[in-house]
Amino acid sequence: MSFLEPLHPRLVHFPVALLATGSVLALVYLLGWRRPALPAAVWLMLFLGWLGVFPAVVSGLVDRNAAPDDPAVLAALNPHIAAGFGLLIVYGLLLYQRLRDPAVLDRPRQRVWLVALLLAGLALLLLEGWLGGKLVYDLGVGVQG
Repeated sequence: MSFLEPLHPRLVHFPVALLATGSVLALVYLLGWRRPALPAAVWLMLFLGWLGVFPAVVSGLVDRNAAPDDPAVLAALNPHIAAGFGLLIVYGLLLYQRLRDPAVLDRPRQRVWLVALLLAGLALLLLEGWLGGKLVYDLGVGVQG
């Protein structure tokens, strides 16, 4: 095993932190705590986090080849992979909304849609992290020993 293997655990922390923080700040802004610089910070965090999900997903798919074909591992691994693709879709939709309308956070008609997407993204982040922890700590995937 080389120094970079497994690569996936080294690439997931920043995207998770950026997406979670950006989502919470966006929800805070949408629920009434309006600060002029907050939308720019939200979109920057969501964009950087979304970009970071791509190498995390690709490295996860590569590292998946080293995972055992145990049914318990696959029962956690397949939803973990699906949640990773779900993150790309949900946050991609959010960023697309921003691309279409830079002031989308200030549009009352869009508020319900944005809150739903942000809550879905946070739910996927929680599911993704829980399943990743289950794979490593309960099932020993990627652990030497």
